[in-house]
Amino acid sequence: MKVLFGLLVLVAAALGSPQWAAAQSCTSDYECTRGLAFGGNARCVGDTLIRTTTRCVVGRCQTQETSRQRCAASIGQGRCVGEYYQRTESRCDGLNGTCATRTIRDHCKRGCSCRKNVLVVFTGACSSAIGCHRAVKECPGGCSCDPEPVCRQ
Repeated sequence: MKVLFGLLVLVAAALGSPQWAAAQSCTSDYECTRGLAFGGNARCVGDTLIRTTTRCVVGRCQTQETSRQRCAASIGQGRCVGEYYQRTESRCDGLNGTCATRTIRDHCKRGCSCRKNVLVVFTGACSSAIGCHRAVKECPGGCSCDPEPVCRQ
């Protein structure tokens, strides 16, 4: 029975599972963190960034959660800046341990698109609540944008 248990411990250690790494023997905090890639102290669970620290406590490495931060997909409403609709989005970046933000700009210009029997007319208007205004209509008989937007019969 002891041989079987010893074999299981060796297999688990070889796989490098985080649970076994946390139970590693140590004499200093450095011994607990030296094997972690890029510090290994952040991860994402959905859109939540979880930061941890690993310390040597009574001769064993123990990982403790230090903070949680929700990385919202969309940060507030967008805004209209001239002919552009601007909004900021955030996503969880576990490798860098941050909520990475980016600004997206859509050009609200007048125009027309007809693809796969769907007519889309861009009005050129912008509002902070919905962004660039457009009208969408299905055209079973096809559509055309030239000389003007129209559904064919």
